[in-house]
Amino acid sequence: MEHLDQLDAVFACLARSDRRRVVGVLYEQAPEAVSHEELVSALVDPRNENTRGEVSNEARQRVAVALEHEHIPTLTAAGLVERSASDDIALAEHPAFDDPGVRAVIADDVPAGPGSLDALFRALADHRRRFILDVLSHQFGPIHLETLARELGTDGQDVAESEVPMDDVARELIRLHHVDLPHLSEAGVIEYDADEETVEYSGHPRLRVPWMHSVLQSEFRQCLTGESEPSGIGEIDGRRDVISYGQSLCDRADDELFCMFTDTGLLEAGCLTRIRDASRRGADVYLGTRDPDVREYVRENAPDVVLWEPNTDWLNLPAAGDRVGRLLLADREAVMLATLLDQTADGHHGEQAMVGEGEHNTLVTMLCQLLGPHLEEVDKYADDVAVRLPL
Repeated sequence: MEHLDQLDAVFACLARSDRRRVVGVLYEQAPEAVSHEELVSALVDPRNENTRGEVSNEARQRVAVALEHEHIPTLTAAGLVERSASDDIALAEHPAFDDPGVRAVIADDVPAGPGSLDALFRALADHRRRFILDVLSHQFGPIHLETLARELGTDGQDVAESEVPMDDVARELIRLHHVDLPHLSEAGVIEYDADEETVEYSGHPRLRVPWMHSVLQSEFRQCLTGESEPSGIGEIDGRRDVISYGQSLCDRADDELFCMFTDTGLLEAGCLTRIRDASRRGADVYLGTRDPDVREYVRENAPDVVLWEPNTDWLNLPAAGDRVGRLLLADREAVMLATLLDQTADGHHGEQAMVGEGEHNTLVTMLCQLLGPHLEEVDKYADDVAVRLPL
């Protein structure tokens, strides 16, 4: 639980715009430390003072008191900031600063306003709510609250959803209704219909998959594959982990994202919103799917995505038995190739995947060479979303 508590503390700090600004100033100066007075000067905004832009002693005092008694102690306790023996203040060597999303937030390099970011990080500052988001992002469309409550009741327990006691389900429903869902709804990451008692994942342009799993971006693959150090070709076993890693590839794509889903029902809500967000970031996105509902969603929400229809016998694998289900390639330097196993009791296929990262990774190189000619063919027929390619 230690890493969960650590992540709770980090997100609680980021849930305040003034605290993000403190970290942003220190980040700009890193690795050098700054004095308390220098930090106060950097944080006081003369636009909030008189018309001549002069900073009053009262304003400096307000900032100094907030720093000394509120911000610095909280940031230090979270491990984001440290004080030297001479009382200077510096950014700590915290793994959160390895995450590009965190760096963008503290650098104020985001289009969302401070209020929406405050709400987002308040919602994420609880590992239970991150688990709820993870569950919802693996669904397609709304689910009933009782279904979500039963899923929460199985967390960490070796028990099926149908076997969760009704008393436990009732307690989960009360907390969902009064605590968790209001936070997540305020942040804009879910759609909650209290009358129908349904909830649906809607996402957020700044929400990153690893934030729901680990403080460290670099540890995210390790926590899914079990590798001591990510290298070569990793293996992921289990539908939930396969989906999470695939969604993380959508998050990291800046220039190009190639996605293919050969089986109807494999595109969950979290995948769709991240494919949409990649397109809105300016990445060239290619999506192969035969699902008419998905195609309609993409046309309405991400019209720049190039749609195409894959053949069912992709890579000439047999239709029966293990077969390819998902393929994602981000910026031609990170790839996931997932196969479908037998259906489970809940109607989903079991899944396992191979993953590779790095321009010269064997799996990445092979898929780039395989897909290169087909991407040119997709571009040629980009206006015909019903095109069928020999993939």
